[in-house]
Amino acid sequence: MVVVVRSRPSNNVFLLIGLLLLWVVVLFLAVVRLSLPLSVAVNSSQLLTDPFLQLPTPDSVRVVWLTEFLGSDHQVWYGDRFQHHQTATTQRLSRLREDADSPLINPPPRPTFRPVWRHEALITGLTPGQAVPYFVHSQREDGLEIKSDRYTLAAAPKPGTALKILLTSDHQLKSMTAANLQQVTATVGPVDAVFLAGDLVNIPDRASEWFDSINGNAFFPCLQGRAHSVIEQTNGSTVTYTGSPIIQNAPLFPALGNHEVMGRFSMVRSLNDQYNDPFPRPQAAEFFPPPATETALDPQLQDAWLKAHSYNSDTYEALFTLPQTSPGGRKYYAISFGDIRLISLYLKCKKRTPATPLG
Repeated sequence: MVVVVRSRPSNNVFLLIGLLLLWVVVLFLAVVRLSLPLSVAVNSSQLLTDPFLQLPTPDSVRVVWLTEFLGSDHQVWYGDRFQHHQTATTQRLSRLREDADSPLINPPPRPTFRPVWRHEALITGLTPGQAVPYFVHSQREDGLEIKSDRYTLAAAPKPGTALKILLTSDHQLKSMTAANLQQVTATVGPVDAVFLAGDLVNIPDRASEWFDSINGNAFFPCLQGRAHSVIEQTNGSTVTYTGSPIIQNAPLFPALGNHEVMGRFSMVRSLNDQYNDPFPRPQAAEFFPPPATETALDPQLQDAWLKAHSYNSDTYEALFTLPQTSPGGRKYYAISFGDIRLISLYLKCKKRTPATPLG
């Protein structure tokens, strides 16, 4: 008699085989995922600022936004169906830094450059009085695509147009700035332009004062409805103000105040010390002559050397697109906006005492 015995695999064997197959599938999916470019679009929280409007003309306006990555494919999409697009030019801001006094969770112990890129696109073919929907698009180096929320842009208004202008100044990360800007929209609605009469921040080369102070009241978030300013009430409760999304839809015309001017440049002394250490240009040329190298022969290097040993408004001028028709370039200007003639002056003055060291 022949007896045939059929053995049946135990449940443990089936479980082991199943786990091995699952591991192979997970590994395969991970390899495939890493081999594909990341193309999922995310919202504008990945941008350092929302887009804002600059220098409108009778048929054009400029759209500007900032990121912490160089990226690529920076574009503005606009039109009733977003059927048009315009590629932006990109430039890194050269003087933005953080230091031990920066309003960050983990500030660096000494001045440290912070990489920030500015993107700007010129939108043409516009008609005065017609608002056009738009959004901006950026792509990071890892392929992540970022789109802003949707806003509206417009050309400069025609003379005779009724306008609502927000005239403001001295934001400087003050506790009530976000609340006041939020009340602008709540009480008068959308405005047609913002005239900002200087002192936008406290220390212009400190990046976090412009973009992301941990106090929630940096310059751009307050004017773009992304602030987080907590105000304590008399009864002990708190109210959080976000500011208002103003400059995404209305052009910003800033003026150069004393708080937009840095003093002598250093990568050792604090940014506060540098702000408080401007030096007159004629005396800087006398006391701090450039070394007898190629600097002495190159006019651009001479100018950079002189600015580094006196004062500069480089960050302000790099952030904003302003008229350059005056002898002062972007430092002061005059421009017409509807029936308004706007004149922006440059009146920086630093009080110095005889005891101030040359350093």
